[in-house]
Amino acid sequence: MQSKNVTALPPNTQRNPAFRLATAAPRAGADPGNWWMITLSDLTLLLLGFAVLWQASAKTIIAPSALAVPAVGVALSKPVVVANSIPPEVLQDLQGDLSAFVGAAGLARDVTIEATAGEILLSMRDTVPFESGKADLRTRALPVLEKVAHVVLANPQLSVAVSGHTDNRRIANPAFPSNWELSTARAIRVARFLIQRGLRPSRVAVQGYADHRPKKPNSTPTNRRANRRVEIRLIQEPRTS
Repeated sequence: MQSKNVTALPPNTQRNPAFRLATAAPRAGADPGNWWMITLSDLTLLLLGFAVLWQASAKTIIAPSALAVPAVGVALSKPVVVANSIPPEVLQDLQGDLSAFVGAAGLARDVTIEATAGEILLSMRDTVPFESGKADLRTRALPVLEKVAHVVLANPQLSVAVSGHTDNRRIANPAFPSNWELSTARAIRVARFLIQRGLRPSRVAVQGYADHRPKKPNSTPTNRRANRRVEIRLIQEPRTS
C-alpha cells in the first residue's frame, strides 16, 4: 500500500480564519459548487464595514486649536521695506527750501507748500501758470517748476503727481469742451515741462479733476479763485526689497 505524501503545514495555520473558510466543508443541503460564496459574502461585509468607518472618520470635527499655525518660526508674509526712505526732517528741509524759493520769487500769496507724512504738496493758483481758460504755461511759473524738477532729480525716492482743478463755471470751446479737458490739459502741460527737465516719465502721474475736488464751496468769487489751481505732489513711494 502506497503512502501518501503529506505536506506539513506551518504552526497555527489551522487557527487562521481564512484557512478555515477555505477548507470548510459544505453545509448540509448546500450546493457543493457554490461553497466559495461564503468567502465572498464575508469579504463584502468586511469592505462595507471599512467604508462605514472611513466615512465616519472623514466627518470628524477638528478642533480650531488643531488648525492653528505655530507662532514660533513661521513667517506668513514678507514685510514691505522702504528702501532709502527720506527721513521726516529731510522732507521738512525740502519744504523750507521750496517755500524760501517761492517767497524770493514774490509768489508766496499764490503758491502754498505743505509737508505731510511721506509727501510735499505744492499748490499754485491757476493764474500763476496759466491764463484764464488756457493751458499754455506762463513765464512767471517756469522758475517754480524748474525748482521742483531740481528737487525731484536730487531725490530719486520721490515721484510726482500733477493734478489740475477748476471751479464750477462751465467752459465750452473748440479746445476744451468741458472743465475735464481743461484741468487735464493743464496738468499734462506741467508734467511735460518736468519731463523735459530730466524726470523719467515713469516717475510722473497726471490727473484732471475738473471742479469735483474743490478746496472751498464755489459760492463766492474768492472761493472759486482758490479752487482754480494746479497741485504738484512730491510723493515718497515705498519700494519692496
